Amino acid sequence: MKRLIVITSFACLFICTSFTVHKYYLSVTDIEYNKEEKSLQMITRLFYDDLEDVLRERYDETIIVDATSDQEVLDNFIKKYLKRKLKITINGEERTLSYIGKEYEDDYVVCYIEIADVSSIQRVEIENTLLMDAFTEQKNMVHTNILGKKKSLLLVDGNAKAVLNFSE
Repeated sequence: MKRLIVITSFACLFICTSFTVHKYYLSVTDIEYNKEEKSLQMITRLFYDDLEDVLRERYDETIIVDATSDQEVLDNFIKKYLKRKLKITINGEERTLSYIGKEYEDDYVVCYIEIADVSSIQRVEIENTLLMDAFTEQKNMVHTNILGKKKSLLLVDGNAKAVLNFSE
């Protein structure tokens, strides 16, 4: 009986450690050109816990990413982080991102960003290193809809930049 308990215990331990939970590190950014408003409009979705980890590591160990925290302080950290890690160059000129705000949705934070005064687009360079400084497995999916052309990109650590040409 004792031997059976020991064997069962080892079998349970083996089974429990064999199936570890795999964490995916993924953000999704949608970029769309609004010709009427002459702006590049972006929506970025980041998991709460991943964003919280990176903001704590970079700026403030006590920050909490949820609706109960001081939203003005949180917005300032998010804005600062996005401007450092998401870079957009249009027609050879790096453009300043305007952080519009955020919403909480399911397990992620939805950030709204805009680049104003975009009268024409021939070339767009996208560099998205969001969360890559905290998670080497981080992947950033970027979907674009610019001048009627839809493209999807997967940016990873070491290859986090893409160039899209629209002059052809």
